[in-house]
Amino acid sequence: MERMSRPDATPPGQIGTDWRRPTLSTRRIFVGAVLGALAALTTVVMFDGGSPASLLIASGNSAGTPAAQPLRAPVHSCLTWRNQDASDAVLVTCAQPHLFEVTGTVDLKDLGTQATFPDSASWQQLVTSRCTERTTQPLADHFDQFGRFTVGAIKPSQDSWEHGDRTLRCGVQVSGRTGALFATTGAAGQQDQSDVHVAGTCLGNDGKAVGDPVGCSGPHAVEVVGVVDMKNAFPAGYPDEAAQDEVLDAECNRLAGTFAGGPDVVGQKGLTVFWETLRPESWQAGSTRVDCRLGAFLPDRSGFAPVTGTVKGQVRIGKDPAPPAANKPGPAGVTVAPVTDAVVPGPPAPTH
Repeated sequence: MERMSRPDATPPGQIGTDWRRPTLSTRRIFVGAVLGALAALTTVVMFDGGSPASLLIASGNSAGTPAAQPLRAPVHSCLTWRNQDASDAVLVTCAQPHLFEVTGTVDLKDLGTQATFPDSASWQQLVTSRCTERTTQPLADHFDQFGRFTVGAIKPSQDSWEHGDRTLRCGVQVSGRTGALFATTGAAGQQDQSDVHVAGTCLGNDGKAVGDPVGCSGPHAVEVVGVVDMKNAFPAGYPDEAAQDEVLDAECNRLAGTFAGGPDVVGQKGLTVFWETLRPESWQAGSTRVDCRLGAFLPDRSGFAPVTGTVKGQVRIGKDPAPPAANKPGPAGVTVAPVTDAVVPGPPAPTH
């Protein structure tokens, strides 16, 4: 299996794509706008073998005696695996935790039967040009390009390509900045795709930006204190940024105070409450929830400072930028986060 990660940290044999805007409109309560979250990633995974009608999932022992078996993966089917090389990949119901949901297939026979196996840049272009439509159409435009899902694809291996396989399977998954795939539960088209997290989740530093979930006892950029469902305040439709800021100012401050143990605790520990407003495209796709977050900023305000410790205890704020997050793919180019660490959005916040 081959893993695509972000363009600025692409190891040999991998390719990366940015399907989203480079920044998000980020608001914070006390000082104004701050850096937005950087774009999430597009992933391409590869199973060895395959045909236009099926995927060949290699199953076998660690001694290297796999027995390939065809496994059909129709549109809206879901796949999951635990091994870094996906040798144990299986079809599961989308109601179960899974790593990939198929949204469509693309026949690449127009490239010609004698076409050489595409290099990384060519695969990048093929996925970019051919998988977006195959994702938005089956989801009936219920795909939030700014939400927690990213577009990906399962492509043939070089060996199966040379034996005539030209099928590219498009789909969606939750992928992190460091190359990890995270499990999700539920069909993408039937859920709120807001990029939110359970209160108490911490997101690591990726240089001056925000990275993947980490433990709050170590350095991190963000600590989530709660989730606000904006449709409770705006049942009539999408609110502009000013209206969102007014509601989020009150709600995020309230949630931060409750989470931290008092209305003044956040400020006393040198932290700031902030959030990201929703875009019209997200609202139209059904994403109406927003994280309320705590963080600190570097002295020159160029990005997020590394914060060690939760706001509920002792907090130490670094003055220097953290190093870029390491991209650590598995032996076949894939890092799969343990299911117990899956990123699962919290339930919508209650109406207040």
